[in-house]
Amino acid sequence: MCFSTLLKKNMTTEQVTCKRCGNCCEKGGPALHSQDLQLVRSGKIPLRSLITIRKGELVHNPLAGKIQPVTVELVKIVGTGRQWDCCYYNKEVGCTVYEDRPFACRVLKCWDTEKILDLVEKDTLSRFDILYQDDPLIPVIKEHERMCACEDLGFIQSNLNRLSEQQKNELEKRVRSDLRFRTRVITDFQLKLSEELFYFGRPFFQLLQPLGVRISESPAGIHLVWGK
Repeated sequence: MCFSTLLKKNMTTEQVTCKRCGNCCEKGGPALHSQDLQLVRSGKIPLRSLITIRKGELVHNPLAGKIQPVTVELVKIVGTGRQWDCCYYNKEVGCTVYEDRPFACRVLKCWDTEKILDLVEKDTLSRFDILYQDDPLIPVIKEHERMCACEDLGFIQSNLNRLSEQQKNELEKRVRSDLRFRTRVITDFQLKLSEELFYFGRPFFQLLQPLGVRISESPAGIHLVWGK
């Protein structure tokens, strides 16, 4: 969840309770923590409502106040629309899972962000925490991590204008391998897009897009276009 706007506290207010305004819900779905495991295991928050942010992905860190690689894997409530509003937020009725809302939502106080900031990247759930040990997709996830790791995105971000042609070609190969892998697994396991986002996170080419790297398709295949 992005809390940058929540950090700007209004020191003149004496607010002490949630006004159910929805501002925090419109900043994105929360990351899940160990306290949320049973919500997922029980189906109250199904896998189709989750997205995995893999270790190394570039995200906004509210403590640092900037975009940087996430140091742990995060599983978040998926967002909707351009602003990535929490999928459980409805402007007319508010939170549609309020009684079963995640731990971070229970802790969050927009008028006092200390407790919620203490949760950033701490005691978070990963895919391997959520899935049972005998789940047939666990070895597939591990295979994908070996083939298409994203822990070098911080390096790519810092050296974007200094990457060699060989490095760019290797990244292009990773994009192609990632898409081929997903196509095969979706067919083999009959996964839906929403489930794919939990099991494998976003496609690698989407992780490069915030850096100004676009994707181009031609009869010869997929290519990366560098530069904004």
